[in-house]
Amino acid sequence: MKISLFYKPNKIEPEYIQSLKNKISSFGFELDDSNPDVVLFVGGDGTFLRAVHQYLDKLDKISFVGLNKGHLGFFSSYSDQEEDLLLNDLKNNKVISKSYRLLKASFAGNEIYAINEIRIESPFQTLISEVEIDNKQFETFRGSGLVVCSALGSSAYNKSLSGAVVSPSLEVMELTEIAPINNRVFSSLKSPLVLDSHSEIVLKPKTSNILIGYDHLTIKDDNSEVIKFTLSDKRVSLLCKEDYNYITHLAKAFIED
Repeated sequence: MKISLFYKPNKIEPEYIQSLKNKISSFGFELDDSNPDVVLFVGGDGTFLRAVHQYLDKLDKISFVGLNKGHLGFFSSYSDQEEDLLLNDLKNNKVISKSYRLLKASFAGNEIYAINEIRIESPFQTLISEVEIDNKQFETFRGSGLVVCSALGSSAYNKSLSGAVVSPSLEVMELTEIAPINNRVFSSLKSPLVLDSHSEIVLKPKTSNILIGYDHLTIKDDNSEVIKFTLSDKRVSLLCKEDYNYITHLAKAFIED
């Protein structure tokens, strides 16, 4: 098995990385950053997002597994003190694989992908956008922005907007508003909307110079008239402990001290 070690050099001690590399070799694995079977990310959730985008064109051949050395560590079921356990589980195939579909947005001939969410924002003026769902006019949104998230990403930025936390075993998209304007003249749903895996969300911004954020990345968009959101055929495979349980993991991340 070939393993790529992915981390932020300025966040992880060189001594820790060298020790981990030695352990990887001692377990009989080969270190390979070009064509790995497994990407072992060391850090927090942001490191996982960066790792997936780094290997976006090879997701059908790669699995990801994490050693949590960050804060929340929502995407890691192993702590940074469990290097031997992780490597032993990999060697003996004592891990379970969870597969999740990525989000896709298409606009102006471009396609972008996200694990957590894609955000359309207008930080310095009101975002005005028509919202269509499955070829039907839904609403005219006015506010700071709109977020489309996957079930896996529902516990990220979407949760801070009071969006619903959705089990990642469900293949759904969720549309959540950022600071909507609501009065007797202008109104919107004012509630997160969960849609099935076959749905298509289309935004038609009437505001120029919007920002499109996807996971940890941001691009400026000057003139897109149509932005389409769907669940992608691309999938990310995440390896976990055999006793991994989503509800337990969720409680540990957000509720337990």
